[in-house]
Amino acid sequence: MAAAAARVAFITGGAQGIGRATANKLASRGISIVLADQNAERGHAAAKDVASQFGVKTKFVKVDVTQEQQVKDGIGEALKLTGRLDYAANCAGICESVWEGEEDVTVELYDKTLAINTKGLWLCQKHQALQMRKQDPVSISTTPAPRHAIPGQRGSIANICSISGLHAAGLAAYTASKYAAVGVTKTGAKFYGPDGVRINGLCPGWTMTEMIIGSMGKEGTPGTKENNESPVAQKISLRRMGQPEEQANVLSFLLSDESSYMHGALLVTDGGFHDIR
Repeated sequence: MAAAAARVAFITGGAQGIGRATANKLASRGISIVLADQNAERGHAAAKDVASQFGVKTKFVKVDVTQEQQVKDGIGEALKLTGRLDYAANCAGICESVWEGEEDVTVELYDKTLAINTKGLWLCQKHQALQMRKQDPVSISTTPAPRHAIPGQRGSIANICSISGLHAAGLAAYTASKYAAVGVTKTGAKFYGPDGVRINGLCPGWTMTEMIIGSMGKEGTPGTKENNESPVAQKISLRRMGQPEEQANVLSFLLSDESSYMHGALLVTDGGFHDIR
């Protein structure tokens, strides 16, 4: 990704997990960062740490992605850094316990899951894309240089969709929300692609984030005996769960000029869980 100092990324769920790892990855390439999250304590600490490590402009904004005005205000804070919004990584999400059956999922939990994972994703994508299409296009940088000029783009969005948006292996609320997230991503690509705004989705598999630890307990916790011997890990071709940094690497690629002809696509990053049996 081009390390232009004037570029800025807006990351939801940025206080922890894949969002936090993505903040580090993009900041390491000289991109200014706006972290959006509901956890103000973790968010402020994360923003301070990113700024200290990488020397880029960094800001935390408290945002509930289910609230449209908060989403719009958060994007407005990003504009104060450079006057535009170049990249958006939508990583905010929740998940019920892996061990629960459908009978254990309450209406309240179901509604909350879809509100954050689907409605919240849609609100963020919508207002990010609406801002991006107002902006002047920025030229695409590739090495070696292409034989013919590549048209510039106005912005790039990457959504966390999950392999649970590709197959149903349980998780009644989460799976429904992620199938819908795939639809949000692809319809967004249809609406905003003609304006030079790229939108793609990442479908992570089992990744050891705070959300998975909360959902799986010790089996999802790095370094534990339960994680090392996890039956879930044994179903993954690489025989291990992933790390947030591995997902952040691919999110960074999806946002970057290196993926300039990828649009409306889904990338699966699951160690071979979905396609290899």
